[in-house]
Amino acid sequence: MRRGPYRFAIAFLFAALPGAATERPAIGDPVPMPVMRDLRGGDRSLKELAGRGGIVVLFWAGWSERSIQELRRLDAAAPEMAAHGIAVAAVSVEHHTLDDAETMRLRDQVDRLGVHVPVLVDRGLTLFQAYGVVTIPSTAIIDRNGRLAYFLFGYSHEQREELFDAIDRLAGITRRPAPAKPLEVAPAARRRLQLGRLQLAQGHEEPARSSFETAIKADETFADPIVELAALALDSSDAVAARELLDRAAALQAGHIGVRRERARLAALETRVAEAQAALDELSASSTDAIAAAYLGYLLQAAGDSRRAAAAFDRARDISGLDPRAYGGPDSSAAALALRAMTAYRREVAVARH
Repeated sequence: MRRGPYRFAIAFLFAALPGAATERPAIGDPVPMPVMRDLRGGDRSLKELAGRGGIVVLFWAGWSERSIQELRRLDAAAPEMAAHGIAVAAVSVEHHTLDDAETMRLRDQVDRLGVHVPVLVDRGLTLFQAYGVVTIPSTAIIDRNGRLAYFLFGYSHEQREELFDAIDRLAGITRRPAPAKPLEVAPAARRRLQLGRLQLAQGHEEPARSSFETAIKADETFADPIVELAALALDSSDAVAARELLDRAAALQAGHIGVRRERARLAALETRVAEAQAALDELSASSTDAIAAAYLGYLLQAAGDSRRAAAAFDRARDISGLDPRAYGGPDSSAAALALRAMTAYRREVAVARH
């Protein structure tokens, strides 16, 4: 169930469609599991296809190479997943409607791929719209109670491992990695990191930057100061530098929470807000990172979702003891002010937490 080649993501917007998707259901919300048509003309219910532990639903299209990569990987993993009560279904969203000839072409393609999981047709793209899909491929994990447990936009190198980790969690699969020597951070690097965070909280940005750079020189395998420099780049809206630094940190420590969190902020900065919300939603649900919860709250507040924003703020406050609402100001509904609030809260919590 692991590792595949990296390709560029393919995203597309169905804004011209009547009733196009505008909002994805939140993690924990019940989601529709309707009866759909398979490639042989039969009716298949997602609810009936689901295993005792839930179901993974892939929204895919034959023109998307990444879709095909993910479809093949899910198909290969399906027997193991089925043994743990998790089913897989692939929902084709290639066409708004399919005539007989298009259905035949799709069936031939699936046959050539050698895929065995059920492939269903989303007539009128109704399920696509109901799940708030904006990127192909996208993947929903639905638990045994018919509630959304995880949602992934795209299928990048980093994202695909998060997806399969989420499937493992739902299935109750524990994978034991090969024993590795624990990483020991050079004491000088840790001291400089803590000094930099304190300087940053006091508003001394350039001395903090120097401290983080010194920490990196003291231990080039320590990802945390690199993440801090990436966060500083995001504070000044330097997306190019932030992306390079986050990639560098991720190469040192796969799955670093700070990398995942700041990549979500990068997505928000680049106006990929739905992707940012989805990443932060998952991170907030699966970790005790107060900053990620606060980031999510600020984005939801900027989008006008005050109920979910309040829940995210409460979670951040419960974890850190610091209420994000105190950092947003009265006008944090504006996207730019929400990003500034993220900066202020992160700098304060980093010191309080460490």
